[in-house]
Amino acid sequence: MIGCRDLRCGLKRREAADDRVACSGVISRPMIKTGFSTAVCPAWDLETIVSQASSLGYDGVELRGVRGALHLPLVPELASDPDGAAELFRSNEVELLCLGTSVTLDSKNRKEVAKQKGILTEFIELASRLKCPLVRLYSGDVQRFDNHRATLSRVSDALMSLAPLASRYGISLVVENCGDLAGSVDLWFLVDAVDHPAVRCCWNQCNALTLGERPTLSLPRLGARIELIHLCDADYDEQGVLLGYRSLGEGGAEVARQIDILRGLAYDGHVVFEWPKLWIDSLPAPERALPAAIAYLRECIDEKQTVLSAYKGDKRAPNLASR
Repeated sequence: MIGCRDLRCGLKRREAADDRVACSGVISRPMIKTGFSTAVCPAWDLETIVSQASSLGYDGVELRGVRGALHLPLVPELASDPDGAAELFRSNEVELLCLGTSVTLDSKNRKEVAKQKGILTEFIELASRLKCPLVRLYSGDVQRFDNHRATLSRVSDALMSLAPLASRYGISLVVENCGDLAGSVDLWFLVDAVDHPAVRCCWNQCNALTLGERPTLSLPRLGARIELIHLCDADYDEQGVLLGYRSLGEGGAEVARQIDILRGLAYDGHVVFEWPKLWIDSLPAPERALPAAIAYLRECIDEKQTVLSAYKGDKRAPNLASR
């Protein structure tokens, strides 16, 4: 089932593509942009993050932490001089895409939900000062002695109360699938229940694969509701248990297929490389991981797509040619 808001978003993207055709006379497909999460490089300071993104050719950065500090509103480079931080990104022609949080709104404890809302409010205010358009949170888990439906309703209610605040600051909240709410049906429900333009999806296929859900199902289902894509790759066993992270294209997350589907959906947002070096120190260093990731992403994004057509050609073509 497709909502009216999905149709409006799809039509806007289609109209934008039509405008490009009218102006240039040729078909210009929306271009997917690249980024990385600073979970890849937990030891780097802000200046190193931005300079490396610029030199490697990434279009943007999602701040998940700076020098290991995850609560970004307390990071001095950001909190004390947000205008200077925004100018650092701007002068290096790197977009500040998103501020990543650890917030979940799944608790049955009202005080805990209020605490999580307070943290999210701090991030929204900081994002506004940094001119960063997105703040990300997690969909969450089903609590003990609770059930799936009640959890979804509780999370959607909390999001509904936060959406007007985010909108006033010019920020969109993007909900990333994870844990017990890792499926595209769950994420579709949350965004549809809130039904507010300031609440969108951040899709992570690696998390959905723990449920056995492939991108050929997930991405078309969510469609225009997707605001941000997190890309990583990993190996899984037959039960969907994650065995270990792999370089992009070497695991079971079908990264190339994801990008191909996104191109077909006219997605023109960012695909963000997420490498959990922040939590798994044994993973390869960012100096190795980031160049390999951007090379693979550029190859997938720039690959020429096959033109699909039902036309099979003129059966009499050889005869016509001989005449």
